[in-house]
Amino acid sequence: MRSIFGKKSRIHDDGNLAARRRLFRMRRKRQAGIALIAVLLLVITGTSLATMVMAISKSSAFTVRPFVQLQRSFYVNEGMAARIQYLISAERQLFGSVSLQEDNYIDYNHDRYLPDCVPHTMNYYGTWVTFTIQDGSSPVTLTDDYYRDGLAEFNNYSDDDYDMEELITFLQNRIQDYVDSDDTPIDDDSYEIDEYYDLFNAYPLPRNSAILDRNEYGYIPELKTFFPVDRDGRLSYIRLIPPAIAGVTLDGNPDIWGVTDDWLYYCAGLEEDEIEELRMGIEELNSVERVPLTDSVDEEILNKLGNFVRWDTTDVITVTIRPAQYDEKGEELAEKTPGKRLVFTYSNQPIGGAESGTVPFYEWMWF
Repeated sequence: MRSIFGKKSRIHDDGNLAARRRLFRMRRKRQAGIALIAVLLLVITGTSLATMVMAISKSSAFTVRPFVQLQRSFYVNEGMAARIQYLISAERQLFGSVSLQEDNYIDYNHDRYLPDCVPHTMNYYGTWVTFTIQDGSSPVTLTDDYYRDGLAEFNNYSDDDYDMEELITFLQNRIQDYVDSDDTPIDDDSYEIDEYYDLFNAYPLPRNSAILDRNEYGYIPELKTFFPVDRDGRLSYIRLIPPAIAGVTLDGNPDIWGVTDDWLYYCAGLEEDEIEELRMGIEELNSVERVPLTDSVDEEILNKLGNFVRWDTTDVITVTIRPAQYDEKGEELAEKTPGKRLVFTYSNQPIGGAESGTVPFYEWMWF
């Protein structure tokens, strides 16, 4: 009996042991599953944090990079300004004054730096920029002592156009009331300080004195409509007024590159089809082929312009520098770099530098 009972007891104990082992294994599996879930949660959280950090880093780089490039463009443009001045001085020393309607870029194995608004593209230490060179004499002179004559030129070929004559008189009176010292309008259509304030809240305009900066003409109603701003928002259609301290007067005929169709029609007497042919010729000159105007524009048109524009080079030059969209071959750049634009007007100096040690600038504008 004892042996039988003892055997039964051992069987019973063995059964309990097996059950405990199964229970232990189940607990271990559950614990392992919980640990695995915890590890997976940590991995997912870490991955999410890493992804967020990368996204923030990319976003910051995307935001900061254009800002850095814009700041760097200040130095690029100033460096280019110095280089361009040297290139123009070297150009003048080699070739002197040339006729801009006849000179042909194809005749040379190097680029020419003439005031003909031809776009030049250059790589400045890894940054592509485009610049144009132009004579500093814009079409219309509206200085304090010449604005009436400057506007009257628009009647050269509009004797029967009463509306044009009336508009010119209207603009002349507007300018006079803007610069004179009294507060009495010339007529009912003109403005003095009270009218400027009531209509445009333009106090303290007008200043009732001579205009010293051509961009101030933009404050006179209708004048900016008649003389539209250029692509940079400048009144480049109106001739620059140099600072009085410079002791320089910009006079003479304007160059052909800065005139508008209205000027060509009313002041120079070109017909609409002739203006269109001239514009097409300028486009061909500005192309990669650099076709001279004498090869693309009828000689009669160029002769008609002879009394109204200048074809020679002068020492007062306007340079415009802007970020490049195309390379020197005219192919679009794969990556365009944002940057500032710089426009400056100065008197050209010998290649060795200004004798006085100072280069006079009449305009220096960032955009």
